[in-house]
Amino acid sequence: MKVVIIGCGLIARSHAQALSEINGAELVGVCDRRIEAAQSIANEYKCKAYTDATDLLVDMKPDAAVICVPTYYHNHYVKLCAKHGIHVLCEKPLERTVEACVDLVNTVKTSNIVFMTAQVVRFWAGYVDIKEMLDNDEIGNIYMMHLRRVSSKAGQYGQWLFKPELGGGAMYDMLVHDVDFLRYAAGPFEKCYANATKDETQCYNNVMANIIHKNGIHAVAEVSFTMQTGYPFSFSVNIVGTKATVEYNYSAGATIADRANSKSEMKIWRKDIGLEVKQIKMYDAYKRQMEYFLDCVKENKQPEIITPEQSLEVITMIDALYRSAEAGKIIEI
Repeated sequence: MKVVIIGCGLIARSHAQALSEINGAELVGVCDRRIEAAQSIANEYKCKAYTDATDLLVDMKPDAAVICVPTYYHNHYVKLCAKHGIHVLCEKPLERTVEACVDLVNTVKTSNIVFMTAQVVRFWAGYVDIKEMLDNDEIGNIYMMHLRRVSSKAGQYGQWLFKPELGGGAMYDMLVHDVDFLRYAAGPFEKCYANATKDETQCYNNVMANIIHKNGIHAVAEVSFTMQTGYPFSFSVNIVGTKATVEYNYSAGATIADRANSKSEMKIWRKDIGLEVKQIKMYDAYKRQMEYFLDCVKENKQPEIITPEQSLEVITMIDALYRSAEAGKIIEI
């Protein structure tokens, strides 16, 4: 199966490495407007570098494309791939605005391509274990879920990620992971309230998102991009239920890409039993995600683990949290 990558920033390397380890898949080309960025990955993974995505798709005739361009370009490149009948794995967030997400979802619906948003947390060790525990009713009725994801700033202030109208900072880049997992684990949303502050970028880079699901589950998702120099990229999940209390903690290096020396731990306190320390077997979640997506392509079926409609719900919630932070009030979904 021939695969190409459009956009050669930091996250593209995680996808390129995943592809290099999958039997029956080959990275045949990469594209970036910055030829030096494309050539760097092309040299490492022995494929061809392009600066124009149309040339890449026409020349390589790939089966699938991984879209890793800045968020506000996702819609454009999904449409380009759909025009050429190429299946798409698109990096998160789905798009920058709800309107662009709706347009993107409609494109997918009216095309014959297999499409999936790369919400890698749904494939990440620890989160997968927690989802299984919830599905098996090991935690019981949930009193509260608390998710946390923090790091120092990734890159320089001038990058698109820290421009409010383009990247949106931590609220759009980091919080989207936890909101997505809450949608996956606890179902559709009902309302929200954001206690959030902006930093000098004018992005909401510190957020406490209070969320209530339609089934009555209450959750808090905390994110921050303002931890000081040297603070490791870290995330955690804490769930208090009628049958068990669960704590999962993970820390990497300066960024999520620094996974070689990562540490993770899960503790479970079961009712009337006490503490159980569960060993989490770490693996490359990007590889697991890619394998699932390519299996769907082979079988010509839409992914079930995550759908475009669910990704739209996630961005609808992020938009509601932004409006809540701006207005200082609860927003109904």
